[in-house]
Parts: sequence; structure tokens; C-alpha cells
Amino acid sequence: MAAGQARGYTEPVTVIYYIGITLLLLLAWPVLIFSSKARFGVSQKLGFIPTAVREHLKAASDKPIWFHSVSVGEFNAAYPLIKAVHEKYPSRPLVVSTTTGTGQKLAQERVGDIAQVIYFPYDTYFALKSWLDAINPALFVIVETEMWPGLISQCKSRRVPVVIVNGRISPRSFKSYCRIKPFFHRYVKMIERIGAQTANEGERYKELTDGAVPIEIMGNLKCDGLKPKSKEEIEKLRDDVALGPDDLVFIAGSTHEGEETAVLDAYTRVLKQLPEKTIRLIIAPRHPQRFDRAAELIKAAGFTVLRHSKSERFKNDFDVYLIDSIGHLASFYGIASVAFVGGTIAPIGGHNVLEPYTYNVPVIAGPRLEKTRDFARLLQDRDALFVVKNANEMALELQKLLSDSALRQEVGERGNKLLLDSQGAVKKGLAILEETLGLSADGNQLEEAGPAAEPKPSGESKQERGVTA
Repeated sequence: MAAGQARGYTEPVTVIYYIGITLLLLLAWPVLIFSSKARFGVSQKLGFIPTAVREHLKAASDKPIWFHSVSVGEFNAAYPLIKAVHEKYPSRPLVVSTTTGTGQKLAQERVGDIAQVIYFPYDTYFALKSWLDAINPALFVIVETEMWPGLISQCKSRRVPVVIVNGRISPRSFKSYCRIKPFFHRYVKMIERIGAQTANEGERYKELTDGAVPIEIMGNLKCDGLKPKSKEEIEKLRDDVALGPDDLVFIAGSTHEGEETAVLDAYTRVLKQLPEKTIRLIIAPRHPQRFDRAAELIKAAGFTVLRHSKSERFKNDFDVYLIDSIGHLASFYGIASVAFVGGTIAPIGGHNVLEPYTYNVPVIAGPRLEKTRDFARLLQDRDALFVVKNANEMALELQKLLSDSALRQEVGERGNKLLLDSQGAVKKGLAILEETLGLSADGNQLEEAGPAAEPKPSGESKQERGVTA
């Protein structure tokens, strides 16, 4: 990174940006106060630091690495990298921030014992200054998305390098960034290094930065985090929900509004088409605030709702199991015969279509795959993704898969091979962090290095490196 401005100096355009963000917050204040979703962590987001957190940060033996993951999906991606950093450098303090309440809860559960978990501050001058003063990070790590101009600017003025890992820019987001490129360009060029998920995303980052930032293709951290549970754990889960040895299971994961209805419709049709089989349906809405809504839809379709939160078990033919808690879907894929991945019929852009293949489970998805386009195409090239537009098409694919165990196995193995071939991103992500901070010759500890630190020599200038695999 080029030499930054003196600490404390803020460019006029950034001052104007801070004023605009502050005015937007003032206008949104009624929502922040009265919306239960937006109210999560609002005091921390405004820059007020709990005393216990401040004391814990003050007692840190070294400058922390600060990881930011917006919500559950980004945290799940970050988790294997955070874990790898802690295992290799156990004395290095870690801070993990999230924006949403669900992300915060999951982060507390998974890494609360090895990291200080906080809410990410609003991108205002005083909120950012408060947290950066308290944390005094050695490195700021953005996981996947969210490039905030204020945060990047303040990190630069403090000579704190900012890197992106598991970088993702959908075509739609890319168009939005391009529209504000005259303003945004100055900030994205302040980023030290970018580890993009795919070559396509690497090219988008390269265009946004005009080649001024080193970009590497690191793969997807979420693939590294997809490790199957043991056979014993999966058998226990089957017993916990009272599945019979020959029961087939259709799981609809990460569903959004409109998708539960399509799934229930398709399921009802398949029950009539395959009366000789016992087929169980499990639904996992993406967001907790929709758990009750999903329960209502299940009841309206004529089924009985079983809730995971109540440890209920299958008893009757018309039971539908609702995963109404966060962090359990990945394990439930281990008992699935076929999966539908949500956010693909609803206009969301898709969730992780590779996740069910952790357990060789064939995947059905809708056509809205913008956010997971690269993996979706790779699966389609291997005939391992069944794309449907509606409940009728879903029922046809579901019937075909549930009727043919050999087909399920064949498709599952093809998808699982792609998943295994796509792993290795944690190693590349760890190398990005180590090289940015500077690694001691003995490999045992991270040295202090300013943002001028470059990646390992390649014989090229920062501008010449561009996108590298």
C-alpha cells in the first residue's frame, strides 16, 4: 500500500461521506430503535464499548487480527480460517465482528472462547475511531463482501493493512460498484491484498481496482469448512428424529419466502406418486424471524409441525420437521437423500449449493443462482445440479431422484468430487494473512509489519501482478 496520509488527517471527500452516513443514520433512527432485527448491538455499532470488552482488549498481549463477517454465511466461511490462525498462532489475539444478531450468536458459540466477539460499528467517524482505538489491530480482514469507505480510510491513516479473503462480487453488485466507481475507487485501492473465490470474481476486483491491488484466486473457504460428521454422529441424529432405516429424507435448506410453499407443494405431489415409500420432509428457513411463518405454512398445507427446538420426533406420515434454530442445517444434510438449496427460487441469488455434497446428497435448486454462479455452473457441467423453476418441476426431479438410489449415488459422488477438488482455500487464506503481516524466519510468530509490506517476491510490481491463480 502506498504511503498513507498522516494519522488524523481525513480527506474532504471522506468527511462529506461521514456527514452523509451520519444523516442517513439519523433518518433511520426510528427503525433502529423499534425494529428488533436492527436493534441488535446498536450501542456497540454506535461506538459504545462495554467495559468488560474494553478491559479484555486492553489486556491483550499483542495487536489483534480483526476478522469481519457480516452474518451467518460469512462467519461460516471465516470459521475454518479463524480456527487455523488460532491453531498456528495461539498467542495472537483475535477479534471477530458481525453485523447481524444471528451472526453474533453463532460467532459467540463457535469462537467466543478464542476471540473477542463484537458487533461491527456503523461506518461513521466516531464509531469507527472508538473501536479502532480500543482494538488497535495489526490487520483488518474482510470476509467476502462489505468494503466500507470509512473503515478502509481510517485503517489506512493508522497504517493498518486491510485484506479481503474469500472475496465475492456478484455481477449485480459489480454493476453497483461500477456506478459509484469515481467515488469508491479511491478506497478500494487502499486495500492491501484480495483473495478472490474464483477467476471471474478476480477479474471484477481487478477492474474495480484498475490492477492497483494484488489479487489471488484462493477458492472458497466454505468448501474447506465442509467436513462430514462421523458415521456415529449421523446415526445418532437419525435416531434423535426417529427415522426408520428405509426412510427417505428431503431437506429444504436456507429457504426464503415463497420457497417453503413450493417445497410443500412438490412434497405433497411426490407423496401421492410414491405411496410405497416413506418420505420425510425437513425445512430449515434461512432467517430466524421466519421460523414461525414457516410453521404456519406447514400447517396450512395440512401437515403437523415438529420443531427442532422442542426435540420433537417423527411419529406420523404427515409430520414435517422444522429446524427452528441456527447452526444445525449442515449436520442435517448428513441424513438427507435429496436437498433443495434455498434463495434460488426467491430472488436472493442462491446459497451454498455445494454444502449438501459434503454427504454426497444430490441438489435441486431454482434458477436464481447469481451469488453462487460459478459453482452452480461447475455442478451443471457435471450433471450434478437440477435447476427447476417451480413446484411442478421440483416434484418431477424429486420423484426421479427418490425413485432411483443408483442415480442418487452417482450424482452425489460427482458433486462430492467437485467439493473435494475445491478445498484448500484455508491454506491460501492463511498465507495471505501471514505475508501481509510478515512472517518470521522460524515460522513461529507473526512479526509487526506496516501496510507497506508486500507479498512474497514474484519479480513484478504491485500494478503488474493483477490477478493470479
